[in-house]
Amino acid sequence: MKLLIVDDEKITRDGLMHRIDWKALGIDSVACADDGIHGMETALAFQPDILLSDVRMPRMTGIEMAEKLQSMNPQLSIIFMSGYSDKEYLKAAIKLKAVSYVEKPIDTAEISEAVSQARLSVLENQKAASSKILSILQARSLLASKLTAAAKIDAVLPLVNDLDFTFPLDDTTPFFTFLIQFHNSTYSQDALHVLIRPVIEQTLSSLRLKEIHSNRQGLLYFYHVWGFKNYTANQKDYLGQMLESALSRFTLQYHIVFGKNVSGALNICNSYNSAVIELQNSFYYRSNTHRIYQHKDTYDTFFDLTLIDISSRLADALRRKDKQLAGELMDGLFHELLSGKNALPNQIKDLYYKSMTTVRDAYQTLQIHTPDTDEPDNSIWGHISSCQSLYELHDLLLDKTNDFFSAADTQNKDHSSIYLIKEFIASHYQDESLSIKDISEHVFLSSSYLCTLFKNETGLTLNQYLTDFRIEKAKKLLTDPRYKITEISAKVGYSDGNYFGKTFKKMVGVSPSEYREQKIKN
Repeated sequence: MKLLIVDDEKITRDGLMHRIDWKALGIDSVACADDGIHGMETALAFQPDILLSDVRMPRMTGIEMAEKLQSMNPQLSIIFMSGYSDKEYLKAAIKLKAVSYVEKPIDTAEISEAVSQARLSVLENQKAASSKILSILQARSLLASKLTAAAKIDAVLPLVNDLDFTFPLDDTTPFFTFLIQFHNSTYSQDALHVLIRPVIEQTLSSLRLKEIHSNRQGLLYFYHVWGFKNYTANQKDYLGQMLESALSRFTLQYHIVFGKNVSGALNICNSYNSAVIELQNSFYYRSNTHRIYQHKDTYDTFFDLTLIDISSRLADALRRKDKQLAGELMDGLFHELLSGKNALPNQIKDLYYKSMTTVRDAYQTLQIHTPDTDEPDNSIWGHISSCQSLYELHDLLLDKTNDFFSAADTQNKDHSSIYLIKEFIASHYQDESLSIKDISEHVFLSSSYLCTLFKNETGLTLNQYLTDFRIEKAKKLLTDPRYKITEISAKVGYSDGNYFGKTFKKMVGVSPSEYREQKIKN
């Protein structure tokens, strides 16, 4: 808590500063000024909670200064000091609701008691202000939720009366609702709300738009917006771009959708429902983008994906190591799904799950040994279920198949001993104690010959290859927001998270958190 002392007598100021144990009174910081003018200037920068001021001072009296400061900060607690028995000053002090009036010469015990009372007054005022703010925020949230359903005026009027601003309840004010659906946030729900609320409020305020908002299921936020006479698609598109830019500073995955325009607050439910309908199509769009609801007279029936099965054809392409054919099959599937946009997301995920297991099984068929060879079904499904769009699913499958063909190509080219070395590293890279001695014992070669052979065959030292392998695994794990960076560090064989971060930045050029943010943005 902060206290400002204002007195034109230096001896009084110095005595108060040094003869009283302010810390014991709960005062963390104390500032001084030598008259009312300087007191005003100091208060504007220092922002005190308690003012301890002389009454009579040159240029500006303590009463005049206190009136101005209290008009700017109604919660300011005031203690006056005076050596004069002036009734007019006493009346002014009472009018300003000063906590205490202390006569000079100063009694430090009296000052201490007055400051203790002032501190309690500040704490009570802060508690009351916080309670009022919380009550207003709750009223806004409840009103926003109430308006998502067909509400009658009698149901919303009590909530409107609890707000700290005039909410338009006429039937002509234009409104629209926009939704932000966050996916797999690394932040807690409370932290997410603290982060995004001021950013979104500032963005809307810059366009002179007003809003009330709430959220559901932790990660779905909805904003009811008003402030313009009309809202065109171009205006919504501009707002969408501004929101994307504002949220880009955080490591988040989300979709933003805008509902249709409506007239009157009691029709907000129609804008909200149209945004929800549009949100269902988010699966077909990349994350961190926005869309605007487009009315359709008819809606396509959902397509049954059991009629599509590329698994057998993909398995044949993988068995023959035909990378071109595998790519054509996957791209064909992706574009067929994207152009139709009429299949259920869970059906699509199941289809990609089958394709992913087909890739996994191809490793075993061709006896290619990597960590992906024995990846369990639940691990594959974990990767699939965390994808929030068709684009993410497609990128995941492409990465898996590219890894397969790289492993197959490496198997064909590697010296048999080199293959065994790489196979051993692929199986043990998570072990932080993995050493050249461990590898040499596995392939029955001396450490010196092993290092020379590996360098001649690959152009890399064993340590370079191991580091590269671990960093590549880390890069893949960083694209999955479920894992913390400290967890990823341990998963790729680094017990020291700081060392992992330095190594990663040296190899990749950016820190692990920066790499994750770049990948999520893309």
